[in-house]
This record gives sequence, C-alpha cells and structure tokens, in this order.
Amino acid sequence: MVFDFKEVLKYCSELMITEKPDWITCHEVRHEDLAYRLLEFNAEGKNDGTPVFIIPPQAGHHSCIADFGSPAQSLVQTCIRTTGNSVYAMEWKNSVRLNETIDDLVLYLDVCVEKAGGKVHLIGLCQGGWLATIYAAIYPDKVASLLVGAAPIDFRAGKSKVHEFVDRIPMKGYEMMVRSGGGFLRGDVMLSGWKLTSPYERYVEDYVNLWENIRDHGKLERAKKFRTWYEYTQNISGKWYLQAVQELFKKNRLIHGTLRVLHRNVDLARITCPVAMIAGEKDDITPFEQVYALGDHVTTPESHMFRRIIPKSGHIGVFMRTDSQSHWAEALEFVTSRPAVPKNREREIIAA
Repeated sequence: MVFDFKEVLKYCSELMITEKPDWITCHEVRHEDLAYRLLEFNAEGKNDGTPVFIIPPQAGHHSCIADFGSPAQSLVQTCIRTTGNSVYAMEWKNSVRLNETIDDLVLYLDVCVEKAGGKVHLIGLCQGGWLATIYAAIYPDKVASLLVGAAPIDFRAGKSKVHEFVDRIPMKGYEMMVRSGGGFLRGDVMLSGWKLTSPYERYVEDYVNLWENIRDHGKLERAKKFRTWYEYTQNISGKWYLQAVQELFKKNRLIHGTLRVLHRNVDLARITCPVAMIAGEKDDITPFEQVYALGDHVTTPESHMFRRIIPKSGHIGVFMRTDSQSHWAEALEFVTSRPAVPKNREREIIAA
C-alpha cells in the first residue's frame, strides 16, 4: 500500500470538525424540557416488565455515550437484549438555566420516571451514578433496582486523578471558571480539564496511535467516531456544578448522610432494592473503591448485591467497550431476578 501523506492530512483535518454525535438505536422522544429529552427505545417490541432507565453523565459530553459506536458497544442495546423491556434514557441538553441545582436534577428525573411508568431499573453512569443514587434514596419505592457504573459514591476513596484537581484548586478557582462562562461551566473548559488529568495520553499518545494505524481504515473510522463524541461539548449549569464540587467532591456529604436535597438529608440506608456496582480495573478517574462504597451504606441484603471490576477497562470503557457489555448483561440478569425486599421490611426502613 502506498502511503498517501495528503490522505493523512485530510483525515487529521476531519478529526478537528466537531459534528454533533447521535444515538445509534431507533428511539422516540417521550418528553422534552429545556434541560433534557426523555428517549424511549424498544417501544414496539417491549415486554410488560419493569423498564430500564439510563442516566448518562453530565460531564461536558453528549449523552449518547450510552448508545455509542456499534450495536456491540451499545449499553442501550445490551439492556434491550437482556430484558426485552422498554429502555429509557435521558439526553441532557446544553444548559440554559443559570439557577439549576441538584434538587432540579432530581425533580427532572422524577418527572421522567413517572413518564416511564412510575418504577424502573435505574442505571447511573459516571456522574449520573451519584444522581441515580440520590434519587433511589429519596424515592426508594420508585426504583426496582439500582446499577451504577464508574460512579463516584465515596468521593474520597481510592486513588483518583480527580482528587488531585479537587484538592489543589480552592472553591474560588471553580467559581472563577463559572463566572468566566457567564454562570455556566463551559463544555470546552471541562474537556480541557479531563484531558489534563492524562496530558501525555491525550495530547501525544492518541496521535501517535493514530499515526501508527493510519493504513487501517477500520481503526481510523472507529477513532473518528469516538473523536466526534469526545470533542463535542455542552455547557452545564454553574450553580449545581459548584454545589457538586463543594458538597460531594470536597465535603463528601453523600457518603456521610449530610447532603441536603429537597429539604431532607439523603440517607443511603433507605435503599433496599437489588444493587449492582461496576468499575474499571484501570479507571483512574473513579477507582473501584468509590463505586463499591455504595454497598457499605445501603440496606440491601448482601445476597442482592452484584460487584464487578471489568479487567483492563478505563473509565469510559466501563460503559462503551464491546467486552464490557457482557458484564452489564450479567448485572442486569442478577438484579432483575432478585425478589424485592418484603414490603413490611421496606416500610420499616423508609419510615426510619
């Protein structure tokens, strides 16, 4: 094969174009707000069982990471194949509400759960994991099971690159970033922050790997598809972002039971449903200790808990690598096959 340098330049220039990524699985919009869209997948072929509800992270990227790349990589399609039920997902929009708080995020989610039938198997990915956990603690009767992937629950556990930024930057620094974005944390600023957690990999190694595989069109197309998702950014509300940095990342209030949401303390002991915790072996953003901490604070019986560390997986790979999907399928089969906590026991816990 002749090495065409012009083709290389053309391909590299295409990588710089940030097209809007999209979901790969057919879906219908069931509800829409200024902050999000509620999508339903598998509406035609659904069983009558409890639907699955996926909360993607709000971390500056597009929500379609839950349905990315190819059918073999798609968590949405894994959920459809495993349960046969409807699968719902929130698509977070570019933020336009200055005063949005964590309370608002929980209320958005509650509206969507009601639209989905009132009770769901709830999946939270990355930052969507702490939101899913907060929701399950406030509305335990609406969550049939809780699955979290690469999700920080104990924000101070393990060795995380995020700790380094949180510990080094005072709140005034985060407030300045929000002010510079006119009250929002700009998506491109968040992207730069993520890249700086692994600067050599993002600014050197990624491009070296691209160069070494320049003749492999399959790998180039996969790289381009991923780059389309990774480089496309969205703003998030500065108010709830600062609240999360202060209350969750710095003070770790979720794990201590002192986080106030909707005028009440978020008590993880109110969670009694089956729980699955999935982490990546090589995840240096959210190490497994942060994810597994959930199991130490819920009241779910040990027999109803599923834990899994995916070998060789980094942070994003937990939900979008092809070889991660079998672990999600196993987790879903586990939690959906477990009987609910007896109603009298559940009432005791919720009333406590």
